[in-house]
Amino acid sequence: MTLLTIEEAAKFLRLTKRTLYLRRDIPRVRYGHKVMFIKEDLEDWVRGHRESPILKTGGRETGDRAVDLARPTVYHRNPLFVVAEPKEVR
Repeated sequence: MTLLTIEEAAKFLRLTKRTLYLRRDIPRVRYGHKVMFIKEDLEDWVRGHRESPILKTGGRETGDRAVDLARPTVYHRNPLFVVAEPKEVR
């Protein structure tokens, strides 16, 4: 088991320290007021968030997940905020 400091984990994941503090889905361990990361847990977390391979079927690319999900392109702190879908031009 290899323990990493916040600086080492940020360098390992190529993220900023701020991102590591804000992202609650990244596995961490707290020792008093210090935040530490276990390198093996970070490696497993990265492997779990890898994109699935794209399969080609009938000239169209599809994966395990739906590609064309209607998601807002803008992040908003209020979960009730909904971005209007663009209108089609005729």
